Amino acid sequence: MSDQAAERRAIRLVLREQRAGLGDDDQAAASIAVMARLARLPVLRSAGVVAGYRGVRGEVDIDTSLILQAQARSVVTVPRVVGDHLEFLPWEPERETARGSFGIQEPVDGEPVPLFRHDVVLAPLVAFDDHGRRLGQGGGYYDRALGAIAREHRPVVIGIAHSFQQVALVPTESWDVPLDAVVTEDDVFEFRPGALDPSIA
Repeated sequence: MSDQAAERRAIRLVLREQRAGLGDDDQAAASIAVMARLARLPVLRSAGVVAGYRGVRGEVDIDTSLILQAQARSVVTVPRVVGDHLEFLPWEPERETARGSFGIQEPVDGEPVPLFRHDVVLAPLVAFDDHGRRLGQGGGYYDRALGAIAREHRPVVIGIAHSFQQVALVPTESWDVPLDAVVTEDDVFEFRPGALDPSIA
């Protein structure tokens, strides 16, 4: 294992443990604060298609934000793991789901929406730094999905995290796709100027 891989693994171990150790009250408070910040983002208010996720193991729960997006007439999707890639299927609370290979509730049916058709992706993460580098779970699913899209056609990628998941430096690999912004319970970080503006390229 290279020094960089070992450092990434060490960061994951520490932050996963810290995230999983959150009490119910702390987790609920963080979710409410993050969702309040999301509700004020112009880019989400103008988005037609938004990818979210179903939170597990201490990830910030954004289900209510996704429901509100759907009520505002956005198409909302969540990922399903298929082999070594993600497909994004329409989601709403009434839709049938099943526990996937990582213990995440995934839609069992529906027509996948290509990622390049999305306006915004709300992405979970393990760590981020102040340059918008993202450390995920280690499977590379989001990086493969986003890396397959030409940079100028990618959706706006907003990481969702607890504030303690910010680190001084995320060691990067050549395939890592940077974040445009991150929302935590304490702040909104915009790494690509204008990414959170109302107009969507």
